[in-house]
Amino acid sequence: MAEAYTSWKSAGGNNADHIGGNGYEFSYVDGAGQKKTLQVDYGSLFSNKAETGYDCFIPTMPGCDDILITHGHADHIGGIAHLMNLKREEFAAKRAKGENLTIHCTPFAEQMIKNGLSSTGIPKEEYPVFDIIEPGKPFEVNGFKVEPFAISHSIPDAVGFVIESPDGTRMMTTGDFKTARVPIGKGWEDETITQIAAKGVDYLFVDSTSAVQQGVTIGEAEVKDGIKEILKQSKGGPIISGVISSSCHRLHTVATALAEEALEKAAQHEKETGIPIVPQPRTMILDGASLIAARRALGNCGYKLEDLIKKETGVDIKIVASNTQTAKNVPPQDRFYVCTGTQGEDASLLKIAEGRNSNISLEEMRESSGLGKKLPIYVYNLQSCIPGSEEKHQALEEKFQKAGCTTYFPSRYKPNKYTVHASGHASAGDVAKLCQIVSENSDRPTMVVPIHGDPGQRRNVMKIAQDNGLNACIVPNMAEMKMSKDGRPVWEDSRKTEEWIGVNDANNDFRRPYFKYDKVELNVETKQRTKTGSYRYPKASKGQNRDGNKFIAARVAMKRTRS
Repeated sequence: MAEAYTSWKSAGGNNADHIGGNGYEFSYVDGAGQKKTLQVDYGSLFSNKAETGYDCFIPTMPGCDDILITHGHADHIGGIAHLMNLKREEFAAKRAKGENLTIHCTPFAEQMIKNGLSSTGIPKEEYPVFDIIEPGKPFEVNGFKVEPFAISHSIPDAVGFVIESPDGTRMMTTGDFKTARVPIGKGWEDETITQIAAKGVDYLFVDSTSAVQQGVTIGEAEVKDGIKEILKQSKGGPIISGVISSSCHRLHTVATALAEEALEKAAQHEKETGIPIVPQPRTMILDGASLIAARRALGNCGYKLEDLIKKETGVDIKIVASNTQTAKNVPPQDRFYVCTGTQGEDASLLKIAEGRNSNISLEEMRESSGLGKKLPIYVYNLQSCIPGSEEKHQALEEKFQKAGCTTYFPSRYKPNKYTVHASGHASAGDVAKLCQIVSENSDRPTMVVPIHGDPGQRRNVMKIAQDNGLNACIVPNMAEMKMSKDGRPVWEDSRKTEEWIGVNDANNDFRRPYFKYDKVELNVETKQRTKTGSYRYPKASKGQNRDGNKFIAARVAMKRTRS
């Protein structure tokens, strides 16, 4: 009989020099060679289609039917809808036997996943099973004991997991995290992490994305102050801002800042005139389908923004979609737009800058204000550039400047005048806090494994862990790490290639997508991509989206063919 062991690997690769496409496989092989597997996250890796020919990439398909989800960002859930396409016939056969893919996630992540399933054309009867989990409530799945715990990130209901293998190996994975307080839902608590560490941690998998930044990552409270500052500087004209649609904490921060600005103006008016007035905040106008969907998801989870702001500030705030008559009736000077497309992709912000947005027109605002070109228009990107998008980020700002707008786009690499963005990821100080808590409370020889970051970021996590008395290692690309009870992992020889699935919307239309998928290998040294396989597709058929609008959607029964 062979020796049993627990192992870990990154699906498709170890994200050696990029961030996204997250998927991590935890496995246990018993003495008889029987393997049990549990997947954590299954996300998409963003791509410039003009350069790669693909809309995005997703990792190799999971080797199990149970996926734990840390949170609802696309780089952690974006592959699920495509997985349902890729394995359509297999899942149909399993449903006939009473089986299905099961997604273990919190309520907000469930809503975001369902948004993706709908937009991909997956009918509701083919959705996976959703097991709604709650921080602090353990459960068992496929032979593993799992305990979710709340963490802070830039999206509600984010969690990490402690996963205990059948052989007793305890593995803690943070997901994307920071330690600041969050404005919506539960977040990081020192006491919770201390209690988890006290039960013992053999392996600690740590988000490394911002680990080279010194100090502790700021929270939304500081961003709110920054937005209130730009409100003071932006007099007499509309404000156009950009956010990542699923970063819903930023929506709450903007709404709170608008409400508090209105309160301060009302108080000043009463001080000057002796006459009290009802605070009248600017109208918050949302533009972008994914942004509207995220706001709907918040409401479905009990986080209706208008109610939250009313409870917190006493102010009634209006939040409307840009294509409504209500939005068009708002005087331009009273509009605060929140738009998608922060990185210069072909979304709301770029379309406004180029005059292609049917809902928001710079010329319309100037004409309807009665001031013409004298109307000041302010553009604030509430998201710094994501590594790799620097050129498009800068080009977007320059387009607005050429259109006569006053702009402010925060930098990821140098100090900013206004604090209008907070990362959702742990800086060096956050990582140190986590490592210190585990070091002081776990009675096991904890091994720290940095994940979700480039080599420099992961090396810094390793150094921080060692400085706090923990062991640490960096797992080579494509290697499967076998864990031992003495805290000394081993892995087989690594490879220079990562394996991905290239996703191509043949229609180039998110409203009427028709997805095609290829097997793609990436040489991490030369950056060369090679297509190694493709799939055959039946004729598209009619589907229905969440709003009941008919559109052509992929009905993909995937069959492997020779390339």
